[in-house]
Amino acid sequence: MFNPLRFLWKVNSRFKSWDEKDIKKYQRKQIKKLIKHANKKSKFYSTFYSGYDLTNFSNLPFMNKQLFMDNFSQLNTVGLTREECIYHCLEKEQSRDFSEYYKGYLVGMSTGTSGNRGIEFVSKIEAFLMQLLVFFRFPFPKTKKIHLAFILRVFSPGFGHNGVKIRITYVSPLDTIETIVEKLNTLNPNLISGPPSVLQVLARAKKDRSLKVSPLLIISYGEVLSLNVKKTVEKDFNCTVVEVYKSSESFIALPCKDGKLHINEDTTFIEVLDKNNEPVEPGKPGFVVVTDFIKRKTPIIRYKLNDLITIDPEPCFCGSKFRVIKQVHGRADDIILGKKIRNDDLQFILPDFIRRSIISSSEHIEEYNVIQTSPTNLTIKLQLVTNVKEQIKEEIEKTIQQNLVNIFTKHDSEVPNIEFLYVSLKQDFDKKLRRIRRNFEEDFLK
Repeated sequence: MFNPLRFLWKVNSRFKSWDEKDIKKYQRKQIKKLIKHANKKSKFYSTFYSGYDLTNFSNLPFMNKQLFMDNFSQLNTVGLTREECIYHCLEKEQSRDFSEYYKGYLVGMSTGTSGNRGIEFVSKIEAFLMQLLVFFRFPFPKTKKIHLAFILRVFSPGFGHNGVKIRITYVSPLDTIETIVEKLNTLNPNLISGPPSVLQVLARAKKDRSLKVSPLLIISYGEVLSLNVKKTVEKDFNCTVVEVYKSSESFIALPCKDGKLHINEDTTFIEVLDKNNEPVEPGKPGFVVVTDFIKRKTPIIRYKLNDLITIDPEPCFCGSKFRVIKQVHGRADDIILGKKIRNDDLQFILPDFIRRSIISSSEHIEEYNVIQTSPTNLTIKLQLVTNVKEQIKEEIEKTIQQNLVNIFTKHDSEVPNIEFLYVSLKQDFDKKLRRIRRNFEEDFLK
């Protein structure tokens, strides 16, 4: 019989006391069990792994979103079809009633930043284990009772909780901002969790005093949390903002008491690889490949996310040996590609360089959007504060251009043609916010 107290003890002891040797030993054991389970229970994996040496994990083929969705009916181990799950999800999207289980399972449609959505599917016990992981490992403030307002596009019963110590209340980001503010004022939560784009809007409401709540902690998830947004939200709410890193495929990382984002090494195995699928050393950016130890109904093995992260080479002051994610850079197609000066090769430029070149250029910029249509063309959309004079616009453009010249030159790349557009940028909270996008594909990142 499952024992939550034993799970609590294991979760805490593993995070606090395991060294690198303990972590690797445990992960090898879990990987072996997972592959055996998937090969036996999943029709897809038994075919997918045909001819492969199952003991050579790093040589097994990669999974990705397209493969997962195309083969969902054969991949899941409980006999549900892709069509019935999608029908259920679309039906719930229309009704906006996400409170029901489907045949005893939590079935939802994940938010796709590229516009194509996937199926998020877990059993009740899998959802419970993920809840316990958060409850026992997350550094909640020391208070008698936690009331968390969870601002989430799609709700499921797995996100609801009303216990003695912790209460979680769902708030839909699809309401008007006035309605969201009114709900939060009524709920008066002491923790708020939401995507950075929503938190930034709430910070404005807090600043103009229409939002009355004073949370002890704010939790960011679902989008890249840029440094300037983090500072703005912390300043306006006068509290700390921490980040969690979760995908539809796995609950990847949680913050420690010092605010560092630690990979959940005991529930997921994360590979960080370069464009040639070779491991990258800590301190250098690489692409995320996830293997999840909790999900057995839809086995996630060597699943290539479209995310880029950097592992911190320095140990965390909290003492845990679980790896720390120094920075979540975003999706692979958030990376700008420069055309090298000396040859026709392409050089990737991390989006943080582009963000900083814009936000540091002027205090008159309220919002921005960067679209790269080719290695030599950038479109920058700017939303400025009201009544900005033409002279100020010219100064902003000049500063941004100079910042970008410095960045591209530093990366030994040609400076692109830059087009500036002044528009009103409204965030659709039904989608993840992507301020930087590359609208063309290149083999360089595959």
